Amino acid sequence: MKNRLYLDLTMGISGDMLVAACYSFMDERKREQFAHAVESACNEFGGRADIIQIKVDQFAGFSVGWKLRDLKIARTAQEAHEMLDAFAQRLELSTTSREFVERAFNDLIDAEAKAHRVPRDKVHLHELGRSAGLMNIASAGLCVDLLELEPERIIGSYISIGDGEVDTAHGRLSVPPPATARLLLNMRFRFGPFQGEMATPTGVALVRNLVGSQKDTLPDEGRLGVGFGSREFDGTRGFVRLFEAEDEREAE
Repeated sequence: MKNRLYLDLTMGISGDMLVAACYSFMDERKREQFAHAVESACNEFGGRADIIQIKVDQFAGFSVGWKLRDLKIARTAQEAHEMLDAFAQRLELSTTSREFVERAFNDLIDAEAKAHRVPRDKVHLHELGRSAGLMNIASAGLCVDLLELEPERIIGSYISIGDGEVDTAHGRLSVPPPATARLLLNMRFRFGPFQGEMATPTGVALVRNLVGSQKDTLPDEGRLGVGFGSREFDGTRGFVRLFEAEDEREAE
């Protein structure tokens, strides 16, 4: 039986944070497989992958970023789907991972369509349609393959979403923005602990399709992977922890 895994989302969630936490959790062989696959995909689309080891306070982990050319400021849902599909093909995702990627993407499009009261085929993606954001979704699918991630074995904490306001392509909006608020339906979350957007739409869409259940408190971690984001909140960098319980009996 596969060990149960836990996602600590109390310092927020974004696509790159989730991917970096999964990469950090991998053994060296799987890290090499991941790095080779994403570098090959990025090269094909005129860019590169940046995987950087980071230590912040008591945590050592990684950040993952994509340096990709964006020829469009905004993409339609169809254009974004075509690019996501191209990334998924280049990463050679399994059928299971492709389905996971499709579910997360469709949740994003549905949330955007409902938030802006337009049909799905009329959705235009700004931040969410950028190449780097789509690569976050596709590479999350690669993590599902390499770590054999299944919702029934993954428990998440509540999601810290931040507070206040955030600047978007649609102007300054309250946290959570409308699309994120729809994605958070039926999920456990809390405002704070910092001002700003701590949970991105892509991050929430991925987590809602990855986590089988949520708890307010998680057991002590054993084997651990930490993924850092690019944003800081009052000088504190956002991060996600993926771990196994130190004592599996405590996880029951």
